[in-house]
Amino acid sequence: MRLIERHAAAAWPAVESREEEGWLLRHTPGVPRRRSNSALPLAQGEALLAALSRVEDFYTDRGMPIAVQVAPAEEHAALDASLAERGYRRAAATRVCVAPTSTVIDQSRPSASLAVTLTEGPTRHWLDAYVALDGHENSQETADQVLSRVPGPAAYLSVEHGEDTAGMGLIVAAPGYGGVFCMTTHPGYRRQGIATSILHVGARWAAARGAGEMYLQVMDDHEHYAARQMYDRVGFRVSHTYHYRLRP
Repeated sequence: MRLIERHAAAAWPAVESREEEGWLLRHTPGVPRRRSNSALPLAQGEALLAALSRVEDFYTDRGMPIAVQVAPAEEHAALDASLAERGYRRAAATRVCVAPTSTVIDQSRPSASLAVTLTEGPTRHWLDAYVALDGHENSQETADQVLSRVPGPAAYLSVEHGEDTAGMGLIVAAPGYGGVFCMTTHPGYRRQGIATSILHVGARWAAARGAGEMYLQVMDDHEHYAARQMYDRVGFRVSHTYHYRLRP
């Protein structure tokens, strides 16, 4: 579980990242998303709480809200309880799911042939499509400061329909693992097997780079129910969970 969290943190690079007293401190100016500006516990035990003031100072000095990613949640019950007692509120419950890459390849075979574009670098077209499909106020900043800096090897995938990008995804390879990120489908092209086709091509690419297992993060809320169903169908199962604790 911890290894997956390490890989996930590396795959979503922060402009500033440092390890300090059992914490990974991440900061990306202009990108307020929690995974870009949150502290991830790397150790366990009372030492984490002893260093909490340093965590708080790190984000206060940078004018950022203080956010702790309690991951894996199953290993940090004591930390979570202590943060709750200090008034940190819980937010963004998320499932981390894993699957053998071979299973994803087998179970995601598309019933209809769809052309999936794959590049091993972030083209301007792919980044612009991400901004259009992601739909958040800071999507442009995320594209420019995070996704354009993802460490390789990485596969930037999309399905095009005329001048539209109908769906997209990102696979980041690390020793033994392939991480799935940025999966999204244009509302007008849903339920056509686009996401499944992207996963299939991405899984084959990951397998060729030695990734025997794949992982992804999906929020545990109603909005992402359809995505969780699709991931279940291609073989992903819950490994662990995480959530954030935010200081008011």
